[in-house]
Amino acid sequence: MVITDANRTVARAMFKVAIGQIIRLGDHDDAEIAVLALRTPNSSTLRALVGAGRGKPWLPSVVDALAEVGIAAAEDVLGGEE
Repeated sequence: MVITDANRTVARAMFKVAIGQIIRLGDHDDAEIAVLALRTPNSSTLRALVGAGRGKPWLPSVVDALAEVGIAAAEDVLGGEE
């Protein structure tokens, strides 16, 4: 699978939708973590976001969005490994 602009666009859009749900459905602390993850999407902010989502109704959307990001990046991350 070659990463295309279309793959990136879908993954970004799904992530932004998931973040929007957190801002609408979550509490103030959830929203702060979500905004940080949107501004600086790295392993630390994304792990904090998933950790904050345990037991919350918005977590499945975040997990789905991150799965789409992972699928889009799979070749870069996993390519060449045996």
